[in-house]
Amino acid sequence: MDKRTMYAFRGWIAFVAFMDLGTAIRSYIEKRSFLSKTISDLDEYVDGEFTATRVLGVYSILKALVLVHCTLYIHYKPVVSMGVCSLISNIILYLSETVYFRASTFNFYVVFPCILNALTLGGLIYLPNHFKIWEHQMKDDEDTLRIGVLKRKRGFRQKKEY
Repeated sequence: MDKRTMYAFRGWIAFVAFMDLGTAIRSYIEKRSFLSKTISDLDEYVDGEFTATRVLGVYSILKALVLVHCTLYIHYKPVVSMGVCSLISNIILYLSETVYFRASTFNFYVVFPCILNALTLGGLIYLPNHFKIWEHQMKDDEDTLRIGVLKRKRGFRQKKEY
């Protein structure tokens, strides 16, 4: 049961990464994002060069790459913490742009990614600790370290005897 749940969660993380790649592709194709302000009566964008849209696209690609690595290497604590940091920064980005800077309203393109990222963040914080993935990894690392130290000591003693 533990492996099935963890594999399902890894698939969920991959799905969220795929959604971010879709956001990146959409930001390059449409040249319009929730970050771009529109003038009320005109369909002209204030950001004429679409810089904010391209920045959102690059940011989405980087987040997707971090989440893909988090999916593949979920048994390494630093990689999971990188995934947690990228999810938190993405939630802060969406909420700050809508609440503080008022660049957009709470619409589907803001609420849906925030919900996805919040669920994934909760899973990344809870599931690896619940299944104790890192404890097994630490025990294996300690055993490997002990074996390496013993091999070095034996090799060192053998060299002294000659």
